[in-house]
Amino acid sequence: MVETFLQICGLRVHYLESGDEGASKLLLIHGLGGTSKSWEEVFDRLSESFHVIAIDLPGFGKSDKPLLPYTLDNLADLLCSFMKSTHFYPVIIVGHSMGGMISIKAYKKCREKFQGIILVNAAGMSDAPAKKIREYMEDRWSIERLRKYYQECLLGRLGRLDETRLREFMQMFEDPIFPQLYTLLLDEISRPLLPSDFAEIKVPTLIIWGSDDRLIPLIDGVRISKAISGSTLMIIEGAGHSPHREAPEQFISAIRNFASKIKNSRI
Repeated sequence: MVETFLQICGLRVHYLESGDEGASKLLLIHGLGGTSKSWEEVFDRLSESFHVIAIDLPGFGKSDKPLLPYTLDNLADLLCSFMKSTHFYPVIIVGHSMGGMISIKAYKKCREKFQGIILVNAAGMSDAPAKKIREYMEDRWSIERLRKYYQECLLGRLGRLDETRLREFMQMFEDPIFPQLYTLLLDEISRPLLPSDFAEIKVPTLIIWGSDDRLIPLIDGVRISKAISGSTLMIIEGAGHSPHREAPEQFISAIRNFASKIKNSRI
């Protein structure tokens, strides 16, 4: 695994990269409050079959955190610029939660760089997830409120509470800019995507959903699947909001099978 920083759009962006450069390309996009580390349960295994990049979106992880207008459209623009600058395309993009919304917006901006889309418990169907986050967060996250949120909303039967991850999340709020950008992006995900955003997707699309997600429930996954013509919905029974963490073997298998079908369809 190689850790790299790239100057792009005036920002220093951090990403992790691994795998054979000749293999199919996977671009992993984390959700709100996540980082490139969010994929650590699956990153190494995926790199055995794919050329993989996991990016820290601006404002997260080791990427720059300037005080900017943080919008999903701006982040989608950055992804398109990132793919162009690194020549990392055509990609199968894998977007988790908020990262799913960003992936869809990026597709609309540079669809020629896309080979496929994988949406993992993706936001975008309603404002309910943002409302629920605000309900648990109140005026600001505390470790107690965050722990309750994980237990009651995010974790499935296959998951377990990781206190280290809770502390890492809280450390992000020690940066003076992060609480502001977190609130800005929370406002962004409270605005549902349009029906046309889903209908315009014309590349193979896989939707992976943890059955036990109580932040973005399975019914949203069903609705997204119906909204994207030809898409496939895979339900991971017992997983919560992050099936790549709670059921990594099933998650990896699903991605390999999906990529194989794309490859075979092009022969």
